[in-house]
Amino acid sequence: MNVDKTGNSPYLHSYQKTAKIEKSIPSTPVSSEDHVQISNRAQELYQQTAKERARQERVAEIKLQVEEGTYQVNSKKLADDMTNFWLGGSAK
Repeated sequence: MNVDKTGNSPYLHSYQKTAKIEKSIPSTPVSSEDHVQISNRAQELYQQTAKERARQERVAEIKLQVEEGTYQVNSKKLADDMTNFWLGGSAK
């Protein structure tokens, strides 16, 4: 009784063909140093997240000051900024 019939298997033939191809491909020398390149878009996104973190920290500081009752509003600066925003000019 013959149990091992791998000689006629199509899977074995495809494996053997692949093995022959892999042996014939010349290997390229591997560099000993790793290099990372970050795209301009990725750098822009990183800068935006850094700005967002700074903004969140500032908002947290103001919230804490408001909760503690120590937040002081500079009414003159606020009025000037509102005038500049709505009228587009300088109120000075």
